Amino acid sequence: MAADLTMLEKHALELSAELWNAFMALPVQHVDDIAEFRHKLHDLQRIVLSRPAHRTMQE
Repeated sequence: MAADLTMLEKHALELSAELWNAFMALPVQHVDDIAEFRHKLHDLQRIVLSRPAHRTMQE
């Protein structure tokens, strides 16, 4: 059974949502920036979300 996210991991994901909202509030300078930012942010979120699975595999 996969472990749950820790409070700090949940906080990191909440911060990533805040970061997205802050970025979207900026004026658009290049149309590709939104897709690229979303892609990179999803990469960061996947790293955080994989931590419980990694802990489970170490057990």
